Amino acid sequence: MLGLVRRSATALLACLVGATAADPVRADTRPVWLTIRAGTVARIDIAPWDDADEPEAALTVSAASLARNFSDDATRPDDIVYRPVGVRVRVVRLNPGGAVALVHGFDDRFEGYSPVARLIPEIPAGTTLLAAGGFGGFADFYPTLDTPEKHAGRVATGTRLVALGIGVAPYDPDSADLVRVRVRVLEGDLRARIGWVAVAYTGLPETHVPASADVAEKACRCRLVQFEGSWPAVSRSTKNRR
Repeated sequence: MLGLVRRSATALLACLVGATAADPVRADTRPVWLTIRAGTVARIDIAPWDDADEPEAALTVSAASLARNFSDDATRPDDIVYRPVGVRVRVVRLNPGGAVALVHGFDDRFEGYSPVARLIPEIPAGTTLLAAGGFGGFADFYPTLDTPEKHAGRVATGTRLVALGIGVAPYDPDSADLVRVRVRVLEGDLRARIGWVAVAYTGLPETHVPASADVAEKACRCRLVQFEGSWPAVSRSTKNRR
């Protein structure tokens, strides 16, 4: 009985912090909203190919157009479904292998395919996050959504944040991180400030960080909200990383 009580308490605590230690039976314990599957509502991040005039969402008419390694060949596919970065979609299904998803527009009628690594699930308001800098020990903090990157502040890696919503920043030539989460800072020099952090640099508290975790996840001891770097079948473009 004592063992049952302890296991129940451990499970409750894990739910509160949004993560659990690796389970030998069910290794992936990510919350439901963070799992990309049929029905998930998400935002589409910037395309991994070289766009013509301005950033566009990673959407194509065919799944075959996404099979290329865009780090080696960043040519823009011929069958793009032009939509702006951050467009809302609902996942219809994952293709075999799970690296590409068929999606439908959420607020607008369209259909296309997107790399799962470019889908950003909508973060429920009130979710506790950690700043996942890992690159110089900080994540950029934007006082307003349209703040240029050169005027951004800094939130130390590991700083606790509370999610308030998601938005898309206007195009900034100095930054490819346009999908951002509105947060309230809970500690540090910017405590109580409200602003924006790129979703790619936020994560959920994690009690066990596997050896396969990337630099940011190890630095903040968190599970990144964005999937890039976690899905080897889809390459990350170097233009989207500092």
